[in-house]
Amino acid sequence: MIGASLILNLDSSGNGSGTYAIEAGRSGTVQVTGRVAASTVTLAVRYDYGAAQTFAGTLTDATHLTGTFDDNSAMIVFTRR
Repeated sequence: MIGASLILNLDSSGNGSGTYAIEAGRSGTVQVTGRVAASTVTLAVRYDYGAAQTFAGTLTDATHLTGTFDDNSAMIVFTRR
């Protein structure tokens, strides 16, 4: 696969699973534990190789979740499909 990706399948509480691909690197699965309070979402993402990240964001509309991971200040936008 060219590029990197993180695809999540979440329920209304933010819990679920997904897949990832790291450019020129590994790919695999993730497990997600979430917390939703009004439009604020926190996701704990655990990768199959042991790494973990926390995402904190806001639902900006019905199809977009915008925020950052705890180890990087770059803005991330998830789009619902």
